[in-house]
Amino acid sequence: MFIKKLYNDLDTLVDEAMAGSRLIADDAEKYSRVLPNSRITVRRDKYKKPKGLVKLVGGGGAGHEGPPGTFIRPGGFDGMTTGDVFAAPSARQLFRMIQEIDDGSPIIMNVARHAGDVLNSTLCKQLCEANGINNVYLSIGGNDVASAPKERMNERRGSGGALSCSTVMAECGESVEEILRLAEKCNLRQRSYGVGIRPAIHPISGLPIMGDMPEDEIEMGIGVHGESSGKRIKLPRSRELAQIVLDILLEDMPVPSGEEIVFSLGGLGGMTWTELDIFYKDCYEILTYDYGLKIWRHRVGNAGTQELGGFTMSIGWPDDEIKKWMTTRIPMDNYPKD
Repeated sequence: MFIKKLYNDLDTLVDEAMAGSRLIADDAEKYSRVLPNSRITVRRDKYKKPKGLVKLVGGGGAGHEGPPGTFIRPGGFDGMTTGDVFAAPSARQLFRMIQEIDDGSPIIMNVARHAGDVLNSTLCKQLCEANGINNVYLSIGGNDVASAPKERMNERRGSGGALSCSTVMAECGESVEEILRLAEKCNLRQRSYGVGIRPAIHPISGLPIMGDMPEDEIEMGIGVHGESSGKRIKLPRSRELAQIVLDILLEDMPVPSGEEIVFSLGGLGGMTWTELDIFYKDCYEILTYDYGLKIWRHRVGNAGTQELGGFTMSIGWPDDEIKKWMTTRIPMDNYPKD
């Protein structure tokens, strides 16, 4: 099947993309290394956390668009691994990563709630326990309001996000119990929602992601991989769509007027900056003037699924504890001076 994308070999597409991403990110080689014959990245020895500090690991499918990964570094994760395109890393792949970084310290696996990710992470934890590694914990997050009703929040899929404290807490020596507690609090105090505007082509199968879509329609409530909701509406103007999505999010998580929020607008790979600029302006005006909210922090950019046109919008409502950790500087005393 002919696929109109730049690549050399579909069998090596993920590995070549990883290699290119590391070349683009200037400090990737400084802070991290890739295990031989794998898609597993860990910190280099001199940038490993001291024994006793909580380690953080994660993983996910390949094929998501965005800037080169620089997650493995002081203040970031201790290990990451990549699966095939839009497919979770295998349990054995995750297990090998944990074996590589295990020094007896607590290890938290950060998992976005998607069926494959949850299944393989759970199997990995069982593998660890069967091999005497009993210090692994799962932190599973999901806040997509379109995927399950409010009364079943623990079934909501992972989709975007605006609040995060785990990496800085781990660097500062907080306990695994405290990190897990605050991760759950962050998850409960944020909401996300996805909209699909233009379909993309899967780089392996060559099939359209999100299916065929008429030029005058968009799809509401999609997942970050383009998972269809079946709910399509006529394409509205930017401000009207901003109002619709913000009303959905703030009905599910009412935030009192005058409060500060964190706002994230993540284009799903194929949004132009003109579109994002206009849409952010509309969201800002509605949040500020209609809802009376203050945007404490914001993040806008493309980081999604191939050339899929659309976005995931997230709103976080940080309390004082979350704000404290989100503004804490990473202590660098444990690492070499640059």
